[in-house]
Amino acid sequence: MAGTAAALAIAGSAVLGLAGPASAHNYMIASTPKVDGTLTSLPKTFEITTNDRLLDIGGTDSGFAYRIVGPDGKYYEDGCLDVDGPSMTTKAALGDSGKYTVEWQIISADGHTVSDEYTFTWDAPAGFTPAKGSSKPPVCATSGSGSTGASASADTTGTASGDTDSAASDAIWIGAGGVVLVGVVVAVLLLLRRRPAPAADDTDDD
Repeated sequence: MAGTAAALAIAGSAVLGLAGPASAHNYMIASTPKVDGTLTSLPKTFEITTNDRLLDIGGTDSGFAYRIVGPDGKYYEDGCLDVDGPSMTTKAALGDSGKYTVEWQIISADGHTVSDEYTFTWDAPAGFTPAKGSSKPPVCATSGSGSTGASASADTTGTASGDTDSAASDAIWIGAGGVVLVGVVVAVLLLLRRRPAPAADDTDDD
């Protein structure tokens, strides 16, 4: 019985080990501009880097979005973005000084959609020419060539939507764990049945 309990404990650990990746969504570990930071010069690109490789199926950037919303409510991205390994980038463009909001959406390595937002302050340098911005999220003019428009590929409305779990993906991991558990239990029971019975005590009572 002790051996059976130990085997079941090991099997349970195996199931938990399989289920772990299902809840391991990507999360942001670095960004340009920094979260709640102050930007005093315009970088070449804005970038979000996560802890794991992003799931960019077929290099289409489908399901990804990167938006820059200014203090005037206008959008200051061109709708194009690029996914490379754990990072997503878009061309940087800003208007007048003020507080801006970055809205982003990615497809995590586990297949789940993750989205969030953060703010930063733009302190434009002297002589800077502000971009005009757009009242609606722009669509990438070169969609279909590896970069796609945020508004065409993802449905975000200007607010963070948190993270959305895929029940189908979780079911696959749980199902796999269940198969492993059943297999281990059956193997343990077969080993216990084949174990020889202990020899009887032939001591003569006389």
